[in-house]
Formats: sequence, C-alpha cells, structure tokens
Amino acid sequence: MKKIIIYGVFLFLADIIPLNLGFSQRQYTVEKLSFCSNKQNEFAPAFAKDGIIYCTDRKHSFWFSYSDTAENSSQPFDLYQVKLTKDFKDYKSIERLNLNTIFNEGPCCLFNSDKSIVFTRNLDATKKFGNYNKKGNTLGIFFAELKKDEWVNITAFEYNSTEYNVMHPTITADGTTMYFASNMPGGIGGYDIYVTHLNNGSWSKPENCGPNVNTDKNEAFPFIHQSGRLFFASKGWNTRGGYDIFFTLKMNGQWIKPENMKEPFSSTADDFGLILDPYLQTGFFASSRNKNDDIFRVQSAISEFENCTQQKKNNFCYVFFENGTSEEDVKGTMKYEWDLGDGTKIRGLEAEHCFAKPGKYRIQLNVIDSVTNEIMMNQAEYDFNVEEIEQPYITAPDMATIGETITFDAKKSNLKNFKIAKYYWDFGDGTKSFGESISHVFYEEGLYDVKLMLESTQTRTGIKKYCVFKSISIKQH
Repeated sequence: MKKIIIYGVFLFLADIIPLNLGFSQRQYTVEKLSFCSNKQNEFAPAFAKDGIIYCTDRKHSFWFSYSDTAENSSQPFDLYQVKLTKDFKDYKSIERLNLNTIFNEGPCCLFNSDKSIVFTRNLDATKKFGNYNKKGNTLGIFFAELKKDEWVNITAFEYNSTEYNVMHPTITADGTTMYFASNMPGGIGGYDIYVTHLNNGSWSKPENCGPNVNTDKNEAFPFIHQSGRLFFASKGWNTRGGYDIFFTLKMNGQWIKPENMKEPFSSTADDFGLILDPYLQTGFFASSRNKNDDIFRVQSAISEFENCTQQKKNNFCYVFFENGTSEEDVKGTMKYEWDLGDGTKIRGLEAEHCFAKPGKYRIQLNVIDSVTNEIMMNQAEYDFNVEEIEQPYITAPDMATIGETITFDAKKSNLKNFKIAKYYWDFGDGTKSFGESISHVFYEEGLYDVKLMLESTQTRTGIKKYCVFKSISIKQH
C-alpha cells in the first residue's frame, strides 16, 4: 500500500479466519480485479449497484490534474464507481463521482438503499490550489443524498475537527449506527475505531470501541457486516507484517478478542478494507502484495446448500416374531426365548429390543426349559444386519450455550456407492466452512439449522451431492 491520507501526513496502512468463528483458510479464493492499474493505487472498496465504489489516485484529466504543493507531494485520492460483470471478473464502465474535489475524497459507504452516502474528505475542499497537508485541513466525514443520479446536499459530521482526523466511515443499512477511525484525543493508540448512533436526527458523542478492538498502535478501515461482525485493519494485534485484517463481534454486549484473518487474505504486505456480502459468499479487499494497492475479489469456494432434508435419527429398535408359532406349541415348563446376539435374551413369542450400535447380529429363537434354562430346541436362527440410515450424518449436541465451542463431525455419514470428496458446513448464522470435523461457536441465542453437504468424487455421471440439516438450540449460560 502506498499512501493513505491521514491528517496531512501519510499513514502507511493496510490477514482470515478462525475455525471457531465459521471461516476457513481454504474457504475463499481471491483474484485481482481487471481494472486495477500497475501504476496507480486502487483501494477501500464499498458495495454499490452492479459493482463497487473505490478510492484511487489515478489522474482524471489528460490536460490537468491537481498535485499537492507540499514538499512531499502526492496525487490526491478520488472516488470512482465501477460497474462489474456478473462474475466480477471484468468491468463494464468506470465513472468518477460528481462529489469529488481537487482534494481528497474516500473511503465511503452507501446506505439507505444506496440513496445516501457517507464519505471521507478534507475539511477545506473549497480552494482551487493549495496544500491539503497544511494544519487545519484535516480529514472529516460528510454525508450526501442521491438525486437524479447526482450526489447533492453535502453535510458535515458534527464531530469533525481541525485538530484531528475523522475518517473511514462504515454505516449500518438503516443509517443509524456508524463506525469510523480517528486519532482524536483520549484514544488507546494512534488511530482507533469509534462508534456513534443517530438519535432524533443527531449523532451521539463518539465512543471508543475499547481494548478488544483498539491497541496502542493503529486501527482503521472498519466495516460493519450485516451479521454484526466488525472487520477492520490493524497493526496492533498478531499481524504477519504490514497491516492485517481482523474481525470481532459482540457477546453479552462486549466485543470479543479479534481474530486475525489468515490466507488467502493475508500476506506480508498491507491487507485492508475488506467488505463481504450478507451471506459471506462474495466480497472485496485491498492489498499492496503487488507493490501498489490493488483491489481483490473474494469468492467463497463453498457452493450453495440445496435440497437439504432434516437428518433422520438412527433408530436401532425392532420387534422380532416368528410366523407360524404360538404359545400352544410349547407345554409345561417349556418357553420361547429370543437370543438377540448382543447378550440380550427375552422370553416370549415376540421380542422388542433396541441395539446399542450397528452391526451384524445372530438372532435365535429357542425353546428352553424355564426351570433349568437349558435349550431344548432351536426354533429359528438367522443373521440380522443393524444399519444406520443412508444419509449424511451430523454428530453434534442438540443443545449448547452461547460462547461454547461445539464440535461438529460427519464421520458417521452413511452413503452407499458414494465416495466422499468434500464436506461442506453451513452453521445457520451466516458462517460456512468445510472439513470432516469442525469447531464452531454461536454468539446469539436461538435455534440454528446446521447443514452438512457431502460432495462425491467425479464419476461417469458427474459429481453427486447430498445434504441434511440438524437443529441446534443455543441458550444463555
């Protein structure tokens, strides 16, 4: 990553996925977007209709492009919108937003069904020429509305200041809760993540997200996901090098310790600005792994879970009887007795029994002397196979508590003529993963339908898939 403007100096900014929070290193693939240049920087993606809005220092005019007059000058950043193809592998058009000035704009975030935008800008953007690095021309947050394809009614965030930077806003879809980065006095480190809430038309006093988010170093580029997960870039936690991406979420009203996102998101360079769709299937982030900042597409390798049926409970209970026999066939002390092959013996014409586990059992119906227990005659004898239901099978408790680490495994899956190649999991809380055995933690009370999909190896008729779900009840402690 080259230069991300913070106050008038340049802060050099920018890895995913703990299994217990529903991610997996192999779950995602990343690919550089085709419009990214090898010379300019592109970073800070934000979801927009048919594509993304992003920051770039590309020159927007052949004849004139403003350059900072400071001693260490650089090209200011602007906001551009790119329309992408359906698979996000190519682009249709790129357009510079009309709210740009000759100073710095971005990052941004759309909300209110994409009719409103919140973005970063230098406070003094009225000059035609000058130094945006000079004291007082700090970065602040601004709002605008979309009217007839133009951004209008630009208003400033009430907690902007000429003494420190307020930047990198991310906002909930309803526009009532906003997170941002700032180096305002009273923080934990250099730049911290703050939160503010909209009440009766006014924003509440920004509140530091605390030591489970912020460190004595820098945190920036927050993104609040629909699930409540907070993603952000930091150099203060267990980074691999440069700035890494972390995420956390609230449990019992408190942010839990952030998790570092591992490969393929992380690298030894700066990785930052991650955004993910509501289903955690597709997203974008920026990285300087190719020297300058580029935007990468994130795609889940886990396919959609379709045609899932409820997991059936294995029931190894049976009633045994022998046609053509009656109590009148035996006299005196003679009685019928079933030997069920697992050490269980039951007297009578019928025997109801539940086996403890699958297996092959030797079933016998004997006539015995009830006084001596001596077998007088063998009435019937045969082998009986107790089998599990043919289905993918989730081994997990039916109930657990919030914050408890639960192990899910598919080792008891029983599918004939089906060679399992992959195990996919959907935990019902927006997170997915894969593997024969996986650990997961739920952070909200509720009933979750956990899905397991098995995918076969390639056969002459193609790849087969089977899917079941099991309901897990999550309660408070």
